[in-house]
Amino acid sequence: MKKISMPREIRKEKRKKIIVTAALPYANGSIHLGHLLEYIQADIYARFLKLQGKDTIYVCASDMHGTPIEVNAAKAGIAPEKFAEKFWKEHQHDFASFLIGFDEYYKTHSPENKGLAELFYQKLKKKNLIYRQEIKTVYCTPCQRYLPDRFVKGVCPHCRAEEQYGDICEHCNKALKGIDLLQPHCTICKNTPVHKESEHYFFKLSSFGGELAKWYYSKQAKMQPQVLHWLESWLKQGLEDWCISRDAPYFGFEIPESKKETGEVKYFYVWLDAPIGYISSTQHYAVKHRQKWEDYWKRGLVQHFIGKDIAYFHFLFWPAMLLAVGIPLPKLTVHGFITVDGQKMSKSRGTFFTAKDFLQNYTAESLRFFYASHLNRSVVDVDINFAGLVALNNKVLLGNLGNFCYRVLTFAQKNYGQIKDVAEEKVLNKEILELVHEIEEHYAGQDFKLAVKAILKIADIGNAYFQKLEPWKEKGKAQAGVGWCVNVARILVPVSSPILPQFAGKLAGAFGEKQGQWKDINFSWKGKLKEVEMLVQTLELVEQKQFPLRLRVGVIEEVCEHPNADSLYLFQVNFGDTRKQVVAGLKKYFDPQELRGKKAVFCVNLKPAKIRGQPSEAMTLVADDGSKVALLEVEEAEIGEEVRFGELVNSTSEVSFEDFKVLTMVVKEEKVIFDKKVLHAGTEEIVVEKMEGAKIS
Repeated sequence: MKKISMPREIRKEKRKKIIVTAALPYANGSIHLGHLLEYIQADIYARFLKLQGKDTIYVCASDMHGTPIEVNAAKAGIAPEKFAEKFWKEHQHDFASFLIGFDEYYKTHSPENKGLAELFYQKLKKKNLIYRQEIKTVYCTPCQRYLPDRFVKGVCPHCRAEEQYGDICEHCNKALKGIDLLQPHCTICKNTPVHKESEHYFFKLSSFGGELAKWYYSKQAKMQPQVLHWLESWLKQGLEDWCISRDAPYFGFEIPESKKETGEVKYFYVWLDAPIGYISSTQHYAVKHRQKWEDYWKRGLVQHFIGKDIAYFHFLFWPAMLLAVGIPLPKLTVHGFITVDGQKMSKSRGTFFTAKDFLQNYTAESLRFFYASHLNRSVVDVDINFAGLVALNNKVLLGNLGNFCYRVLTFAQKNYGQIKDVAEEKVLNKEILELVHEIEEHYAGQDFKLAVKAILKIADIGNAYFQKLEPWKEKGKAQAGVGWCVNVARILVPVSSPILPQFAGKLAGAFGEKQGQWKDINFSWKGKLKEVEMLVQTLELVEQKQFPLRLRVGVIEEVCEHPNADSLYLFQVNFGDTRKQVVAGLKKYFDPQELRGKKAVFCVNLKPAKIRGQPSEAMTLVADDGSKVALLEVEEAEIGEEVRFGELVNSTSEVSFEDFKVLTMVVKEEKVIFDKKVLHAGTEEIVVEKMEGAKIS
């Protein structure tokens, strides 16, 4: 029997430690389908390397620093670290729900990252690669703060695209500064900012053009053609030195001795310490396992997976810093964006789906299989067509791969209980082993699309053989042939497990095994079979209809009397990422102490209004039966969580009070109903007791 050989590239690097990373998600919001493409892509590759017996770890972290977190934490009335920690925990839960197996998931606001950021800085400074300079910055007078590039929007001076941030134009891909934008406005208050002088720290990126160019064209880098085109364009424009500091207020690490040197405390720009988070996460892992991070970063191999929107930082700033401190450069794979039904992901269009949204109607492995079926090393956008996703799951994953494995193993277990004989099929064995070798090469080359096709070919061969065998007619004579089919199913365990770890785990369980490695692939397995679990779930297409309101869980933190109205209260409501004032006509129904601390449902996209001179930025929803009123209280759901009617997607477009009044929401059997759909926050249904027929107002 032909021995399975390891792909040349993997074989060549057999003894080195390997780190696989994905970009650090920002701890300012939930994980969505666009994020998941990258983390699934990296997870598939890391799982494959481990199956090859490689010393591989998959590390990541939540990016916790920067102005957006500082601003939103202030709005929510909590410390920035606490605000970011909430999303750090949420990110880990969401990744695990999609079977993404990090060996280490850490955070950038950590002592390890602080220490390494300062170490990088001191090394750069000793090499005379850091200098200070007075520069023009963008300052918002109403907000009384300097505006980082991501907090100023305007018209790109190169391509005239509107609503571009001050760091990079998403339309023409040119690097920008906030002061470059035409017709700028502050993203916090919408006012026009001014230019103001401030002293800042710079890294001499301009001195690395030659070294970076050498790396870009090296065989080791294996740059994707489209990426190489960007890099050539950037080099042709000339590299400018990089401002690595930011003014207060800012959530991040202080630059050592910055107050002494500039008269003001300066902070490391988030893009300096964020990529160092790759190393600090490795360090956190290494210490726990009595290893050294240097064994991975200085003597091992690093593979980054990133989106094209952050290519500029990862191909210029990050490698230049690594070169400066003497760390070998990584390999990078860049992927495109996600569109939904041909449109950009958008909350207002109903094409924005979080990880939690997706799992309400579909399965984690259906998305993993869908992404894998579209992914190679081309920088192309991937469109999620839900009808296509459901068809791929039901007709291919279930109808081909799942059906063959389940059908064969169920038949063998029920009729024989164990495999004693295996038919000798030399021609088919050779064909399948050649496909296994192809699958290895495709995984190694990160062409998961072709890997999927080859996996399905193996299942096709097994299906055709089993159908031709017709073992149900003469079970005794067919036993050896069924044994061969069972071995084919066993081969599908390791080859499918990088993409479908849950599927492969269930499949391996029928053999009483864990997910095997390539070296264990053969056609000679014999033994007792266990009952196989259902391998793939049938999916139904769910039409995503939109509800005109955006409903969220908020907690009433403060209650005070309206200064100009005897019947009204003023609430301060915390939504986790922001705090809003709400005017509520509930004074005749509740005392203040009955309301403080209550978690309830609020409409947050109602057009803001002034009620008797006080601004109201949201609306308290209550059940009203004409004699009494009840809050729509929530017990288990987290603050800020979306509240929905069934599968309806909340709108984010602003609505008027007149739009709200025409909606008929009522209490039936203690549940809040709209269009026959039940109101829920996550898995928790909103319950209103003893108010049958009450209207929601």
